[in-house]
Amino acid sequence: MEKISSAAMPSKLSARVWTGILIFGLFGQVAWIVENMYFNVFMDRTVTTNPFAVQVMVALSAIFATAATLIAGTFSDKIGKRKALISWGYIIWGLTVMVFAAISVDNTMKIFSIERGAATTATVAIIVIMDCVMSVVGSAANDSAFNSWVTDITSTSNRGRVEGVLAIMPLIAMAVVFGGLDRFTADTFLYLDGETGASYVEGATLVSHGNWQLFFLLLGGITSAVGLLGLFLIKDSKDLKPSSTASFRDMLYGFRKEVINENKELYLAFAAMAIIGIANMAYMPYLIMYVERTLGFTDYLIPIAVIIGGAAISSVVLGIIFDKFGKQKFIFPLSIAYIVGAVMLLLSSPIVFKNNTPLAALIVSGFIFMTANLGISAILTATVRDYTPKDKVGLFQGVRMFFWVLIPMIIGPLITAIITVGTKPVGKDYYGADIYEYPPYMFAVSAVVMVANMPIIVKIKKFITKPLKNI
Repeated sequence: MEKISSAAMPSKLSARVWTGILIFGLFGQVAWIVENMYFNVFMDRTVTTNPFAVQVMVALSAIFATAATLIAGTFSDKIGKRKALISWGYIIWGLTVMVFAAISVDNTMKIFSIERGAATTATVAIIVIMDCVMSVVGSAANDSAFNSWVTDITSTSNRGRVEGVLAIMPLIAMAVVFGGLDRFTADTFLYLDGETGASYVEGATLVSHGNWQLFFLLLGGITSAVGLLGLFLIKDSKDLKPSSTASFRDMLYGFRKEVINENKELYLAFAAMAIIGIANMAYMPYLIMYVERTLGFTDYLIPIAVIIGGAAISSVVLGIIFDKFGKQKFIFPLSIAYIVGAVMLLLSSPIVFKNNTPLAALIVSGFIFMTANLGISAILTATVRDYTPKDKVGLFQGVRMFFWVLIPMIIGPLITAIITVGTKPVGKDYYGADIYEYPPYMFAVSAVVMVANMPIIVKIKKFITKPLKNI
């Protein structure tokens, strides 16, 4: 197999290329933040607090996203184009987000003339279906076409820096959404004493569900606008040509035994990505509800903003250091830091602090954990790009999704959902359904899973110390 050579691309990227990386990297993650976190909050606050509603939505969207990436990756290799899939994909992606502005239990009751219990179940189904549609479009545009484009226009000499920047995009996206639009998602309740507020207590009356309509319309509109910009900004790599060998019969090419044997380093990196992905997805879908409901931070923007800012700066610095000194020197210590951070988050909770978790404890723990997480992710994604056969970049995007998205999003949330419903409900919501506090033990899951990843991390460290072969 022919691997990407460091000489195949210039080490310095143009301002135009960096602009494309930054804009599409950021706003792709903005759309994914909505899908990975705010659809969960939308479900929890407006439809049902049942953890399995979120888990089913996350798992099914991962299945459809992986299938879409497999198809789109093969298609983009076959036609030798990424730009059209990126740009038009983002335009349609934004439109699918905007559809959520019309989804609510009340609208379901009116349209189908059914009572609230049945309407709640139907609304869960509608959200899950639309999430799958959105995931199909977004995965084709971002996970397949955009990621293939980044591989096309980068080389081994600059990927550490590029991946360091891309690794912080989810955090910057969280800052953009949290800081600018989160207030549109807050419910308003009337308490027994006549006061109003955003946090629910048993016996309070729901006044409003926030302005989710404006929230989805704005985010969908921004995503579509970025797609329009891409029609003028993005340029395909000059080395990208239509592939006469690419075939839809080869969509499962990356799962063939002989391909795995020929690319053992690549699949070790994939395996490590899958395991750390499970560790991340044990907490990520439930993070906002955990900080708000379990830790009691009604203004969760402050700790999240501080953690995001610190970890983002650290990730950029790490990316530069990786390119200068070699990423192999940092993968093991960052893995240890991930485990330490997860344990610290486990302890920065009601397990130790019975009344109120100190803000400083949460911030310090979160900073260590998130910085390590971003650093490892940057190393692994750069390693995957390094060892991806350059004539089959699109085909391998589906394989990457299988390991980085499908496996983690099915297993991780399921573990936490099972743990959560095994705890005692803390009350009833305004429709009489049980309310659960998401337990801090989800960070224990993250730590244990990462410990299981260490043998693979050690193997990866050994082979990325060697010069990349071009065969």
